[in-house]
Amino acid sequence: DLVGVTGTTIRSLEHNKRRARRGLMLKLLAVPALNLRVSDIELAADRSIGSRWTPTSWLGPAYDPVGMINQLAETLNGPSGQLEQTFAYIESQSARDWMATSASPEYEAAYRGCAPIEPMARRIAEVVGEHALSVSALGSGDGKTEALLVHSLLQQLKLPNKTELFLLDISHSLLNAAHRHIAETLPSLKTYTVHGNFLELPRLPMMVSPQRGRKRLYTMLGYTLVNLNDELRFFRDTLSCCAKGDLFLCDISMAAYGPCDDRKKILRLDPVFQGKMRPSHATWLGGIIRRNCVGADEVNFRWELTPHASVPGSYGFDAIATVKMRTGGPDRRFLMWRGRRYDPQRLSEALCEIGWNTVERIDYGPGKTKTMSLLLLQKQ
Repeated sequence: DLVGVTGTTIRSLEHNKRRARRGLMLKLLAVPALNLRVSDIELAADRSIGSRWTPTSWLGPAYDPVGMINQLAETLNGPSGQLEQTFAYIESQSARDWMATSASPEYEAAYRGCAPIEPMARRIAEVVGEHALSVSALGSGDGKTEALLVHSLLQQLKLPNKTELFLLDISHSLLNAAHRHIAETLPSLKTYTVHGNFLELPRLPMMVSPQRGRKRLYTMLGYTLVNLNDELRFFRDTLSCCAKGDLFLCDISMAAYGPCDDRKKILRLDPVFQGKMRPSHATWLGGIIRRNCVGADEVNFRWELTPHASVPGSYGFDAIATVKMRTGGPDRRFLMWRGRRYDPQRLSEALCEIGWNTVERIDYGPGKTKTMSLLLLQKQ
């Protein structure tokens, strides 16, 4: 009844008397009560010569890259505005520019290279115990940090061969790059891609349906948490689809340069306000403007301290672009990208109030400086 076929059809499939259409199998996978995984319906190699099909990629219900590019252009051709953060990666060229800045030696040394992936993987394996693990990477980007994490997990888990990875990203280019990287570095790992927005997570059954004998780990790495307009509502409302015991791993930048209410001290001590934007970042964000803002001539960037933040103890900083027009009209101002720093303790306390307990926290940073934190949360 749920998939719109007769009982005879289902029996024929169960007894291998007929081959299911692709559309029907996708419908069956999407029925939460069946608790099916892709691996449950894959044909064995000796039965699939010439006819194997394996659904390894899904389109989210609201995924519309052309529509998003149109909205991007509409925003940048207005007198001012805020760029929806997902739009910063939606073009192929902007995705390429972002990957260039994230692959720079400076980024690797300051962020990815010093992340405590291995000890966190050990802690995750302890919590997972005798269960198999499904990892859902929200906003997977280039997939490099996720690959490091899963590689470490496979060394620690008791059922490594049953591990599966779902990559979710709004950018087709980034999602493709992440999938290629995982395939090259972890070729035996079952990996699936989902083209969509993590704000639509409750509408993606392959990533949220409960599974017997499995734990789910959601990850939001690469400091993706700052892309949320309201972090606490995301955990309370969007992640209400998660099951009790599900895990969530995120990395954050720490508010280590002063209390959030001492704005003068933050402006004086936080390094982001002490110099110009990194050239690779300016190329990435400036390119979006030059390709989509008709008549743009000169683009300049500066960092501004945000008026307020929704998470206790946190503060934000915005990349503001001032665009001079060739027509001589008024300068245009756009908020292009957001950063945020958190007090890990106060963030943990706020998340605990809405049902997500911190089970592990590891502070880290380049050298002996602790400027970032890796948080492992579990839904109660």
